[in-house]
Amino acid sequence: MNRFEGKSALVTGGSGGIGSAVVLRLMQEGASVLATDINSETLEHLKEKMDSLFPGKIHTMVCDVTSQKQAHAAIEKGWELFGTLDTLINVAGGSLPGCPTHLLEVTEERWDMIFALNAKSTFFFCQAFLAHHLERGTVGSIVNFASQAGIVPNEYARPHYAAAKGAVVSLTRHMSKEFAPQGFRVNAVAPGYCASGDRIRQLWKIRDDQGVSEKMLWNVAMHRLGEPEEEAAAVAFLASDDASYITGEILNVCGGGF
Repeated sequence: MNRFEGKSALVTGGSGGIGSAVVLRLMQEGASVLATDINSETLEHLKEKMDSLFPGKIHTMVCDVTSQKQAHAAIEKGWELFGTLDTLINVAGGSLPGCPTHLLEVTEERWDMIFALNAKSTFFFCQAFLAHHLERGTVGSIVNFASQAGIVPNEYARPHYAAAKGAVVSLTRHMSKEFAPQGFRVNAVAPGYCASGDRIRQLWKIRDDQGVSEKMLWNVAMHRLGEPEEEAAAVAFLASDDASYITGEILNVCGGGF
């Protein structure tokens, strides 16, 4: 399939576990991609790998997604590179090592940090993306990353992370309504437990050793972790014309429960 032949995309968090899988999937289907990440080293590795597979079609940019100025600069960079941006994929987000699990332990600083990383960053990029298109009379599609933690109560989810992802869900639905008349589609993917990188895989190994993982996966119908490639496949569908009559949806990619 070449659903993105001649099209362009910006992927935030592009050198992470899920982000790099998204970049690869889009490029396999013909897209030119600008991948942003705060980690310059992993970005360089991503560029080397993608250049070896799809020469000249990958561009990278170091970006702190919690900075409105840097988010807008990344969107502008996409327009400079490609002449337009057909798709925005907001993968960047997540929790941070050492974040408290219990509500009473969450500090204001941690609350603000997690909201900035997940909800505010999504807002910054979506705002800039939509504004650039509206100024030019063009349209595009957006796929955000929510989470099952923002939809279904879970004793293992961090409360500030759950609240931030809940905000992403609401923002996605609001934007889908506000901008559908102009031709935009705005959707989100909501992963469940996903083996999204080496750190997460190591964490699940520890949970296995502690006998916790089986309990955590009890409500997952498939009784296993998701893979980044499975999240990427859902993103590619929502971003493509195959989903031309879909907007405001939160696609649960969670193995059947959480």
